[in-house]
Amino acid sequence: MSRRKYNHRRSLIADLLPNIVRQKGWEVQVDLHSIFEDWRHIVGHDADYATPEVIVKNVLFVRVENSAWMQQFQYRKMELLDSLNDHLRLSRLTDIKFKLAAKKKRHKKAKKAAVRFEPPSGQEQEDFRKQIEIITNEKVRESLMRLWYLSHSCKRGSK
Repeated sequence: MSRRKYNHRRSLIADLLPNIVRQKGWEVQVDLHSIFEDWRHIVGHDADYATPEVIVKNVLFVRVENSAWMQQFQYRKMELLDSLNDHLRLSRLTDIKFKLAAKKKRHKKAKKAAVRFEPPSGQEQEDFRKQIEIITNEKVRESLMRLWYLSHSCKRGSK
């Protein structure tokens, strides 16, 4: 396939993506879940000690490494909530709930696997960014990146 046809097909996909997201009513969800992708940027250095897990009814649940960091995040809760809401464009979080990370235990019997958040490596992200750099509309490119990121971050099963 010629480069021109390939670029044309990519631009058609880029033009369709925002419409699909809008028609399916996914705009607010994509906006809310941008927090997962941008967590490190929003939170800063403390992001290494906490992981956003799920958003339920506009409440973000965050797993915190230990009780010392739990206290630190509780202390900064309102500041963090403001930063997160400043990041969002179409939605708002109403609260943040922190919970301690479970200590790892060995289980003899495997339980039903839950969905877990495991971000793609920096190299995988960069590779995908290079694939979509041809899309000229920055908003579309950003939406596609977020959709890809979320689809590659949510994993079923145990590690």
